[in-house]
Amino acid sequence: MREEKPGRVPALPGSAGADRPSRFEEQIRPHLGAVQATARRILGDDDAASDAVQEALIALWRTEPVPGHLRQWLLRTVVHRSLHARRSRTRRSYWEDKGGEEILPCALCDPAREVEVRELLDCLDGALQALSPDHRAVFVLRHVEGLEYGEISDRLGVPVGTVRSRLNRARARVRASAAPLDAARSA
Repeated sequence: MREEKPGRVPALPGSAGADRPSRFEEQIRPHLGAVQATARRILGDDDAASDAVQEALIALWRTEPVPGHLRQWLLRTVVHRSLHARRSRTRRSYWEDKGGEEILPCALCDPAREVEVRELLDCLDGALQALSPDHRAVFVLRHVEGLEYGEISDRLGVPVGTVRSRLNRARARVRASAAPLDAARSA
């Protein structure tokens, strides 16, 4: 015969014993009130608390052997299940609330606006391609790369005055290329 360890509740035999459910009930009945109250305090809802207690009891049913400190084990397990249920409920309600919000259209989602932006980008690309390589390099380094005049001068190996004059001419040509678009847009 198996020797019982002191401080441990005897293990429930496998499903072979017809009296397993009644012994299980005998072991958990003294603790159910405290376990249910703990879950109710955490969740604030009797139905959700009952679900958490049921999950803990199912976990206990599947545990072999039954833990020695049954009350502590049940309380710890129901606290974990309750906290998990509360987190899940909070997450679910957050996303359910978000799902009902109206989606605001973005400024670029307007088809007419998209066409305008595409036309402007095509015009800018055409204007840049029409510039000489020297003027294009200065324009791109200043307006795309964000370099200062001195940095552009060092990178291209030309005086700062040359950088300024090339940039001024490049800007004027780009502005002239965009003028038909501005006229069409303001009309």
